[in-house]
Amino acid sequence: MAEKKLLQLTISRVDGPVFDGEVIAVSVPGAEGDMQILANHSALISPLKKGKVTINKADGKNESHIIDSGTLEISNNHATVLI
Repeated sequence: MAEKKLLQLTISRVDGPVFDGEVIAVSVPGAEGDMQILANHSALISPLKKGKVTINKADGKNESHIIDSGTLEISNNHATVLI
């Protein structure tokens, strides 16, 4: 079986971290539509709107967070969501 490619994900609020770890994918509510981010995604900065962030963790479990707004930045196989 092929090894899964992983993406480093950090989700933070002003008052502290929400999530930090390796994931298979993360889905976010982009201002222009929902996006799913996978490993080795192109560099990107995007505003986020109110909605659900869904994390597909490396262990196969899912985790979700409701956000009011935020910013997504992707660079060098690392996605950062500031909410």
